[in-house]
Amino acid sequence: MPDKPQRIVVFVPNWVGDAVMFTPALRAIRERFAGAHLTLLARSAAAATLTPNPWTDEIILADGILGPVRALQYKRFDLAVLGTNSFRSALIAWMSGVSRRLGYDRDGRGRLLTDKLSPPRDADGNFAVVPAVDYYLALAEHLGCDADDRRMELAVSDADAALATTLLAEAGADEERPIVLLNPGASYGTGKIYPARRFAAVADGLIDSRGAQIIINAGPNEKPIAAAVADAMKHPPLLNLARVANTLGLLKAMVRISNLMITNDTGPRHFAAAFGVPVVTIFGSTDPDWTTIYYNNERIVRTDVPCGPCQKKECPLPPGPEHHQCMLKIPPETVLTAAEELLRER
Repeated sequence: MPDKPQRIVVFVPNWVGDAVMFTPALRAIRERFAGAHLTLLARSAAAATLTPNPWTDEIILADGILGPVRALQYKRFDLAVLGTNSFRSALIAWMSGVSRRLGYDRDGRGRLLTDKLSPPRDADGNFAVVPAVDYYLALAEHLGCDADDRRMELAVSDADAALATTLLAEAGADEERPIVLLNPGASYGTGKIYPARRFAAVADGLIDSRGAQIIINAGPNEKPIAAAVADAMKHPPLLNLARVANTLGLLKAMVRISNLMITNDTGPRHFAAAFGVPVVTIFGSTDPDWTTIYYNNERIVRTDVPCGPCQKKECPLPPGPEHHQCMLKIPPETVLTAAEELLRER
């Protein structure tokens, strides 16, 4: 770039996991434009995920259209980097008068962009399966950034770290025993969810064999799943986050001090990798190639079925012997073996 931008706004992907997978690109942009004022435009969950962070000067919430447009117009940005794929995000950047607008040419928004990247496609013309980390890094590379570092990173606020420590102390946590965090929910849909009773069986197995201390995570809509896991366990969990005022900030703090996470393919999986915490990820309807995170301390557990990976939010097959077999064919013993292996290595 002949002239370095002085004011950059970066549109963060909306899903929590994608926001984490976007951090290598965000770090690369900061390193390339060290003197620029760097702002994030993000929806509330992505903003909470990336708060705090060491790269940006401010975060603007991307609620609605006119609010973000007014905020960006007032701040007079000269470069917008669209990590989002929607027409809406390109429209906001265009309406805001940002002179240079970089993003993927998709969703009919090509005319609103000044710098367009073609999304990778396969031989049939469909979107090719490309790891999201690489997909986002290509935006940074277009700007002349070094795109070789794929490490995901997150940070925890002092307040969230203190709250996590307090909750563990009040629950009677033992520093000599491993802490294992279960993440049995998934906002995407039931197609990603491993049965609660099987999560419970894995938890009981780790308590019996390793004296594990179990924390169950639960987002606002996942309390019934957390309760089902806890009720199915022979041993009580150390802590059920469905019973406290859980937030993404608190969850990050809990993940960071855990020795292992066992999770469905959902956002907190990426928290573990960003903090260097070993993670067992159970895949059902989704294709792990879309979300390759280049993390050696992850064990992916999945099974091949004729109908998968279908990428559906819910299993489309009727109740019967073939229903949700992408998950039901995975026995708890397989998950337990992967967890034991990571705990031994740790």
